[in-house]
Amino acid sequence: MAAFNTAITDNPHDAEVRLADFGLTPMQILTIRDSARAAADDASPLMPLNAPGTLAYIRGVEALRAQLLDGEWVIDRTLGVEAVINRELGIRIGYQNVDKACDLVFKPIPRSVKGPASEKMCSFPLFDYYGMTLETDHDRVPRDDVKDPHGDQVTTYFVMVGEDGSVELSSPIIANRRYSDFRERIFVDRLDEDWEDRIEPDSEPLDDFDVPVSIKDKT
Repeated sequence: MAAFNTAITDNPHDAEVRLADFGLTPMQILTIRDSARAAADDASPLMPLNAPGTLAYIRGVEALRAQLLDGEWVIDRTLGVEAVINRELGIRIGYQNVDKACDLVFKPIPRSVKGPASEKMCSFPLFDYYGMTLETDHDRVPRDDVKDPHGDQVTTYFVMVGEDGSVELSSPIIANRRYSDFRERIFVDRLDEDWEDRIEPDSEPLDDFDVPVSIKDKT
């Protein structure tokens, strides 16, 4: 298989901008992550061994649809894969449990092998096969004339939720029932020092905030 460059968005600001191209916000992706992880944590030791992953998948798909369905995003079950699709953008989004997300070195590994339906949706892209690298966000957004949700022009992404709570929205290339590579990876949240220290003026305390102090008058 020919090698190609994966477009990676790995900081919160750029991720927010890129998600806006899809009409999405980071908070929607985080809500999907939180619902899935909460469901996994609810699994009882008396349940089957695969209960955490199964519950996370069910609640993840439910949250995905609850967050995105708005008239432009609609339920999609092409080839039996539970997802949502935006026919105007030509974007399909599913849910996937992975070992870990948002790692530049180690790519996400799905917790279950991918079936032939997913592989058909995420086959190796034609232009990349011929060595063409898409350089800009504009180039990666499907053309305006894309209308057929079941055609080859629809790009499939997955909300990938790691066992540690990391989450990314990424478009994989699936071959031999595995992620062989990625067209694009958008890191939404990860549990490391850099992301914990990110500045969010609207919600985070200010480091240089001075509390005014005055001496109480005892007279």
